[in-house]
Amino acid sequence: MEYGTGISMQSARPADVTELAELFRLATDEMLSRNVKQWNYTYPLAVHIEKDIAKGSCFVHRIDGKIAGTVCLDGNQDPQYQKIHWHFAAVRPLVIHRLCVHPQFQGKGLGKKICLFAEEFARQHGYDGIRLDAYSLNEASNLLYLNLGYRRANGYCYFHGNAVPFWCYDYLII
Repeated sequence: MEYGTGISMQSARPADVTELAELFRLATDEMLSRNVKQWNYTYPLAVHIEKDIAKGSCFVHRIDGKIAGTVCLDGNQDPQYQKIHWHFAAVRPLVIHRLCVHPQFQGKGLGKKICLFAEEFARQHGYDGIRLDAYSLNEASNLLYLNLGYRRANGYCYFHGNAVPFWCYDYLII
């Protein structure tokens, strides 16, 4: 699926679980090397990937046959989202989960292209907004969302036993 976004994304297959688990491990290594404690080695795991693939919500982008980036797109909002004061009262928001770019391909605009794919996916599938959360100390991901026009909502969430909050963002699909 491309949707005119300039990036080809395909549904992940069960055969991709091992490579995706390794992608998340490498990305976690990279973040921890920069003292960004967004993820740890208990999340995300193969079990999360397997569930995403079974639901048809995991998408991958390949470069030369290698998974360079991935994202999970669905309508599942974490219960903590109920306490967030969103900018847009989306009736049917698409939620971005586990957006990840292989460290070898970071800094080349792939995260932006994956977000643009998510926006077009939302339009094509009848979603009226996008919601997501991003680790507050991950400067790169927060700048990505702000530069794409996502608005930081009032409120925050805590995940994975982390004492540092995750900021929430939303985006209106028009």
